[in-house]
Amino acid sequence: MKNFGLYIREKIGWLAVILLTVLLMTAILLLNRIPVQEIVYGILLCLFVTAIIVATGYGRHCESFRQLEELRKNIAIVSSDMKESEYMYEEYYQDCIRVLGQEKDKIQKELLNRQQDITAYYSMWVHQIKTPIAAMKLLLDEEMNIYLDIDEIEENDTRVINIRQKQNELFRIEQYVDMALQYTRLGAETNDFVLQNILLDEVIRPSIHKYAKQFVYKQLRLNYNPQSITASTDKKWLGFVMDQLLSNAVKYTKKGGVTIQVCYIEQGQMSNLEDVSDNKEEIKYWYEKNTVLQKGVRIVVEDTGIGISAEDLPRVCEKGYTGYNGHADKYSTGIGLYLCQAILKKLGHQFQITSEQGKGTKAEIVLFYE
Repeated sequence: MKNFGLYIREKIGWLAVILLTVLLMTAILLLNRIPVQEIVYGILLCLFVTAIIVATGYGRHCESFRQLEELRKNIAIVSSDMKESEYMYEEYYQDCIRVLGQEKDKIQKELLNRQQDITAYYSMWVHQIKTPIAAMKLLLDEEMNIYLDIDEIEENDTRVINIRQKQNELFRIEQYVDMALQYTRLGAETNDFVLQNILLDEVIRPSIHKYAKQFVYKQLRLNYNPQSITASTDKKWLGFVMDQLLSNAVKYTKKGGVTIQVCYIEQGQMSNLEDVSDNKEEIKYWYEKNTVLQKGVRIVVEDTGIGISAEDLPRVCEKGYTGYNGHADKYSTGIGLYLCQAILKKLGHQFQITSEQGKGTKAEIVLFYE
C-alpha cells in the first residue's frame, strides 16, 4: 500500500492532466448539447482505460522497486543484475549504479591487497625481530649463569636482580610482538582457523611453561590439575588466548596465585532473563521455548589479584580500553582482552569475565558441542 501511494505521488502530474482533459471535454460536450448518458459513458471508458494503464505501470514499478531493494543489499553490481530499462532516465541511473559498483569493487580490492601487504610485512617483521630477541635471551641467561656460578653472589644480589628485570622487560617485548602479529592476522580478510579435536592440556601447558619464570619471580602459586579432556578448537589461537589470560593474571596479582580449571559442563543457553519479562510465568515459558541444552567444556583462569572495578568491568573487552588498572599500569594497551573476545567469537566459543575489586578476577571460556 505504501508503494502504491508513492507510485501515485510520482504520477500525480500525469493523472492531473488526464483529469483536466476529461473535465474540459465534458464541458465542451455539454455546451454542444450531447446527451448526459453518452458523456457519462465516455467518462467511464476513460477512467477504465486510465485504471488499466495505472495498474500496468504500478506492476512495472513494483518489479523495479523489488530489484532495487535486492541491489541495495549488495551493491557489488554487474550489468546482468539489472533488467533492460524502458526509459532513458533509468539508463542513466543504471549507468551511475554500475560505476558506483565498479568503484566499490576497486576500493575493496585495494583494501584487501593493502591488508595482505600489512599482514605479510608484520609476519616478516615478527620473524626477523625474534632473532635478536632470542640472542638477547641467550646473552642474559649466560650473564645470569656467570653470576650464579660465583659463590659470593646470591639471588638477592643487585646484579642478579637487574638481570631478572632485563629478562622480564625482554619477555614483555616478546609478548607485544606476538600481540601485534595476531592483531594484524585477526583483521585480515582470511584467517587461518583450523578446528580439530585436541587435548586441552596440550594448549594450557605451553602457556604455563611460558610464564613459569614470571610466577617464580613474583612468588605466585599456580594451581592446575591436568585433565584428559578434549574439545574442538584451534590449538594455536586458543593458546594465544590462554597466554593473554595468564599474562593479565600474573600482571595484576601481587600475592596469592592463579588457578586453572578444566571441566565438563551441561547447561542451558539463554539470554539474561531480566531482559525478557518481569513476569515469572512468562520467564518460565520463554525459558522452555528458547533453552537449548548443550554439553561443553569450561576453562577457568582465576587469580587473587587486584580485581576490576564494577565501572570498568562491562568495557574491559573494548578495543583500547584500559580502565583504572590500565591507567595505574603504564604498559597496559587495552588490546589483550579485546583480542581474546574477538578470537573466541570467531571460534564459536563463549567468553565471560567476572571480578570483584580487591579480591580477584575470573575468566571463563566455554567450548560447546552437541
